Amino acid sequence: MPNSEKQADEILALQSIFDHKFHLFNEHQYEILIEFDLPTTFTIRFNDKISLIQYLPPLSLIINYHDEYPSDEPPSFILSCFYFSKIDLIKLCQKIDEFSFIPGEVCVYDWIILIKQEITNEFIIRKDFIEQENDPRALNGYIVENAEKVFQNLIEYNQRREDDLFRNQLQTCSICTDIVPGIDCIRLHRCGHFYCRSCLNNYIRITFDNGKFGENLHCPQDQCRQALLPTEVKQTIQNDELYEKYERLTLQHGLESMKDIIWCPRCQSPVVSGPDSDKLAVCDLCRYAFCKKCKEIFHSQTMCHKDYLIEQMKLQHETERRLLKEEREAALVRIKRTQTPKESSKQQQIAKQRYCQIVIKLSEQDSLLQEILTSERINSQDIQYCPQCHVRIQKNGGCSHMHCARCNNDFTWRTIQEPAASIITPYLENEDYMGIKSFKEEFNKAASLVKNPVQENLEIPTDQTGNNSQQINDEDLKISIDNRSTIGSIILNRVKVCPSKSCKKTNVKMKEDNWMICSTCMKQYCFLCGAGVNGQKHFANKCIRNTPI
Repeated sequence: MPNSEKQADEILALQSIFDHKFHLFNEHQYEILIEFDLPTTFTIRFNDKISLIQYLPPLSLIINYHDEYPSDEPPSFILSCFYFSKIDLIKLCQKIDEFSFIPGEVCVYDWIILIKQEITNEFIIRKDFIEQENDPRALNGYIVENAEKVFQNLIEYNQRREDDLFRNQLQTCSICTDIVPGIDCIRLHRCGHFYCRSCLNNYIRITFDNGKFGENLHCPQDQCRQALLPTEVKQTIQNDELYEKYERLTLQHGLESMKDIIWCPRCQSPVVSGPDSDKLAVCDLCRYAFCKKCKEIFHSQTMCHKDYLIEQMKLQHETERRLLKEEREAALVRIKRTQTPKESSKQQQIAKQRYCQIVIKLSEQDSLLQEILTSERINSQDIQYCPQCHVRIQKNGGCSHMHCARCNNDFTWRTIQEPAASIITPYLENEDYMGIKSFKEEFNKAASLVKNPVQENLEIPTDQTGNNSQQINDEDLKISIDNRSTIGSIILNRVKVCPSKSCKKTNVKMKEDNWMICSTCMKQYCFLCGAGVNGQKHFANKCIRNTPI
């Protein structure tokens, strides 16, 4: 069979095998695009970037027939591929040259099989080339500067081939589980999940109604957080008005998430915000100058209205707290006043009473204090006077009928209220000596020495045991006490000087009875007015017989 017939038969066979991948230029020249149907995933790598692909772009094999093919020599060829380096194409040409040619037999299809087998499981896009002898049959479409672009083109081609294969097959929707053609399904680029167009369209519209746009519009697959691409949304809903709303809200959401973007209160356009210290913002669209904080017209010298109201509320709150505190303190003062001991009211009465003073000899101080304490004890005990002879009688039990052993007078015991504790009461709780000593110390604090030219530098002696070195006798010393002090008022309310000019004894009132008898000269006189008393006629006409101490 002549070579021309064998060449024609080979061309017919290759056309039937490669179909649209076969391009006939003339009867002696044609091109075949060789695709690589890889059984497993193919790894490509550029620098530190790695991607898994399953489909590679076709490699171009151009065949030129001559008169000696296939009887004596193989045909000439040219290899071209935009993602193969010059080195790889030269190596592939060398592999074809090493292929054993059988004279009289066609070999182009065997070369195609050889080329497919030489593609390894890992394809490296080289950054550096090793210089070696050039082979004009190896046409390289890329240079080092385009390596990254080649890497991206390979990924995009693989995606297109996968999409074509997906559209040409039947698929099962993950939402409605219906079997539909792949061309009626939408496969999401970021996660690879796919759904029929109807289900995904309903899902997107429902999500829109729930106020989710942009990155918040996630894949319907459970636990999948990948967001749908805008092109996928547009391809699914196929509604220009709804997609325009999606774009607008997505843009608005994105701008709101930016800290340096605020919205113009007049035209609702985004405005780039300046430094935080500057409150001025100017809209580029409507030229409206406004305050970034309160969104009102710009006010450089005044506080924002909302901040002003807050400050006023704070001031009002502080004022109310201050007034409440003052009221609470005033209430505590009133409570404290009501809880003040009875002595305070007595002290107030002391301050208002008429000024009085008494002078006693220093030598009589102990006996006078002893009598005052004794009278206080009598008042604090259950003792009453005989109405006839005025002797003190104590009731220790029984009924209210009493009999005086002195004058044989019978009388009825009067029921009186329990006497209130006085300022002298604490001294009565101690022993006699300690009580007198303490009472005397308080008395000396309130008393003052009656001075004469000889006694100007003397103080009231607190020790009555005597001192041999004293230059002045205690008999000659006198002390005075007035009713301006509490203890002085108590003493002056109990003592009265005998009206006899020859006696002048200071006597102590024992009970409420104002009928006094001097313990020295036995003169009878009235405690209230100091006048002499001859029988009960004085108290019937002039003074009151019984007054509280």
